[in-house]
Amino acid sequence: MKQISFKLQVFEGPLDLLMHLINKNKVSLYDIPISEITEQYIFYISEMETFDIEVSSEFLVLAANLLYIKSKMLLPKYDETEEQEDPRLELAQRLIEYKLFKQAAQFLTEREFAGCHTFYKIRDYIEPRLVDESLSDINTNDLALAMMQVYQKFQNRKPPTARNFTGIVGREIITVFSKVKFLISSLKTFRKVKFIDIFKGVKSRDEAVASFLAVLELLKMNRVKITDNKGNIELSYINKKGMKISVGDTED
Repeated sequence: MKQISFKLQVFEGPLDLLMHLINKNKVSLYDIPISEITEQYIFYISEMETFDIEVSSEFLVLAANLLYIKSKMLLPKYDETEEQEDPRLELAQRLIEYKLFKQAAQFLTEREFAGCHTFYKIRDYIEPRLVDESLSDINTNDLALAMMQVYQKFQNRKPPTARNFTGIVGREIITVFSKVKFLISSLKTFRKVKFIDIFKGVKSRDEAVASFLAVLELLKMNRVKITDNKGNIELSYINKKGMKISVGDTED
């Protein structure tokens, strides 16, 4: 058996071997010395056969292709003025695509090993919030329509005379929390209140808005139930002992 002075390297395929030879010779993919590279490629295949390493048909096909390109480059050019396509161009395109795929494979391999020692916390189970079935026959459009009816009543009122503002320094601030306490007190007393009655005695637009926000706040806390009684929206009190009001710090 013939002795050689280098260790035989295993390649993934014929293009891998060809890229190795091009890099070893430090030549450009667009200007491959096809004669030298072909000789080295065929020599490497012969060494594989000497060491009883199975040579696949892909290696032989590429070897035949290299010989074909070499023969085309050796043929004389009869028409010097006619520009002819470089027979190495197709091979160069294949090598460029192979190089890109190999770089992508190396990047993904590095990412795989980089994440193998990463640990993360398992997400906590969040109990789903139960939907109040009492709202099945009421939607946001019903509440918006009811609020528009209240707003129209305010629009129809005559504006106050200038005499009513005599001696007034500033307007009273109406808080949502005060309206929440007022509604809870009324619902505890009457157990059921019409939505339109909540706005009776309201003197300003700010107070009307605070009253409407108080209704929404109680709905969010599941402290009231809304029903539709023959076209009239009614609020019923839901008694929950020990439950704090979210907009303040007092208990029932």
